[in-house]
Amino acid sequence: MYLLLTIKTPSDVAELIEEQFYFIEGLSWEREDRGASVLFKFYFPIGLEAKDEDILNRLEKISAHFPSAIVEYSLIEKENWETIWKYHFEPLAIGSKLLILPSWEDPNVIEDRIPIYIDPGQAFGTGHHATTQLMLENLEVFIDLIAKDIESPVVLDMGCGTGILAIATAKLCPKAKIYAVDIDPLALEATEKNAKLNQVSSQIVILPSVPDDKALKFDLILANIGYRELVSLASLFAERSREKTALLLLSGILREDLENLWQIYQRYNFRNIKTQFLKEWALLALRKG
Repeated sequence: MYLLLTIKTPSDVAELIEEQFYFIEGLSWEREDRGASVLFKFYFPIGLEAKDEDILNRLEKISAHFPSAIVEYSLIEKENWETIWKYHFEPLAIGSKLLILPSWEDPNVIEDRIPIYIDPGQAFGTGHHATTQLMLENLEVFIDLIAKDIESPVVLDMGCGTGILAIATAKLCPKAKIYAVDIDPLALEATEKNAKLNQVSSQIVILPSVPDDKALKFDLILANIGYRELVSLASLFAERSREKTALLLLSGILREDLENLWQIYQRYNFRNIKTQFLKEWALLALRKG
C-alpha cells in the first residue's frame, strides 16, 4: 500500500503551484488535468521516513499559500514510479542541437539532433522545466565558445539532479571533464545511471560535494538550484572559478530575485554577460574577472 497525497487546484493556479514542486529534492508526482481543475498526486510508502515527512510538510506549506488548493490523503495499492513519470515525459527539442528523450523512447525520433536519454526516477531534471530549458539553451552556446579557447574544459554541474546538464556538456564537448555534484543520494544514483545510458561515464565524476583540492579550477560552472543555494555558494564559485576566463550559468532564480543575486555576485568580481527570462524564471550568465 501507498499513502497518496492529492492536491486539487483550479487550472489558473496550477502552473504557479507546480513550479514550487520542482525544487523539492526526491519528489515525483503525477499531474491530471480535468478542465477547470488540476490534480497533483504524490505517492509515499506507508512507513514514512524522516525525509518523507519533511516532503509532506513542505507540500502542505506550499498548498497553504494557495487558498483555493484542496489537500486530501488516501491509501492506494503500490504503483511503479517509472509508470508515473511516463504520464508527463515527452521528447523535447531544445536549442538547435539537443533532443531530450525518456529512456524508453523509440530512437527513431532522434532526427538530426544530439540525443540525451534521461530516466528521471525520483531526481529533478527532465528538461521540461523552464529553468532547465534556459540552462540547456545557453549551455549549447557557451560550451562552444569555451571549447574554442580551451581544448579540455573542466566543468562543474552543481546540484546535478538527473545529470542532464552534465550529460549534455559531455555530448556537446567530448573532451570536457565534468564534476557532477549533488547532496541527494537519489540524484547521484540517477546521474550515474543516465551517464551510462548515454555512454559518457568516462567524462563525468559523480560526487556528493566539490573536491577540497583548491588547485582544481573550473572553466564552466552550471548551477540550476534556487536563489538561497546560489547565494550561499557565491564564495565557493568565486574561489573555484578560473580567473578571467571562467563562465557561470545560474538558474532556478525567480525574476524578482535576479537583481539581488546579481548584486551579491558583483562583490566577487563577476560581470554579467547575459540575462534571459522564461515565464517567471531567470538565467544569469557571468564571467569571472
